[in-house]
Order: sequence, then C-alpha cells, then structure tokens
Amino acid sequence: MPSGPDVPLASKLALLLRRKTEADGKTPSTRALAAATAERPEERPAMTHQVVNDLLNGVKSNPSISQLRGLARAFDCPVAFLLPGYNGLTSLSVYEEQQDAREALRLVHDLGEAGAAELLEAAREIRLRHGRTDLTVPEVPEPIPPAAEPPRPGRRRRLSFTEAAERAVSDLEGT
Repeated sequence: MPSGPDVPLASKLALLLRRKTEADGKTPSTRALAAATAERPEERPAMTHQVVNDLLNGVKSNPSISQLRGLARAFDCPVAFLLPGYNGLTSLSVYEEQQDAREALRLVHDLGEAGAAELLEAAREIRLRHGRTDLTVPEVPEPIPPAAEPPRPGRRRRLSFTEAAERAVSDLEGT
C-alpha cells in the first residue's frame, strides 16, 4: 500500500540526483546515469541519456519496468521508491537490504494492529538502547555532504599593463 501523497517521478529523481555525487563532488551527467542503468557494465543501458534527461525534467513520467529497474541501479535506490505513492526511501531501503526486517514484517502480518503496535514499541526501545533518542527518522535520509570541489584549472585573469610589468620584473629578478 502506498505510504504518502503522490510525488512526481521527476521530483524523486531530482532528490536522488542531489544525493548522488561523484568523487570530484559533481553530480553525474545524464550520459553517466544512462550508462549506469545497464545490468552489467559491458551490456547496453536500459535507456538513452535523452530518456534520462526527459525523466529528470518531467517531460516523460511513465517509464517501463525495465527502465525503472535501470534507474534504481543508477541511483542506488529501491525500485519501489520510484513508484507513485511510495515515498519512504529509508523504510524501503531497510526492507530491501535487511532480510531480518522482512522477516519481522512477515511475522507481524496476521497479528493485526496490536502486533504492529508492539513491534513499533519494541523498535523504539531498541533505538533508545542504542543511543538514538530522536524518534523521528526522516523518510529520505540526509545525503552525505560532498567533498570540497577542487579549483578548476583555467585561464588566469587578464592583468593590467602595470600588473603584467610588475610580474615580469619579479620573474626576471627571481623574487
């Protein structure tokens, strides 16, 4: 069952794009994202960079299931997060990554509301025992802050005639 209001796919992708930074601190290009949609590096991507761009900009909003799987691979997120109504990236990630979490939910299945309430209370107690006093866990975890971007090499600013003369003198004198 969906867990919230319908957030457009383009908004979800924009959020995931902000969270995904490369080693140099920049967000990946649409070509890099399209290449990351392939199941294996040597295979064809699930979509072209133009389709990725159209999805990011909201021009297209209804990708095929193979494209959704590719996007999930490219953005390292559960496929369900990209579906309408499923906005809890944190809970979906836990469900997808941790077998014990799936088992706990399976065991609560036929216990109804009382069983779910007990599980919730137990989880809160466990968080307190682990020093996690804040009971509000965000639907989307905060991204890891990007590393400082190194200065880009480029053309130096133009010097005035006086500045150029001073620099030439200091270069000739070795100071």
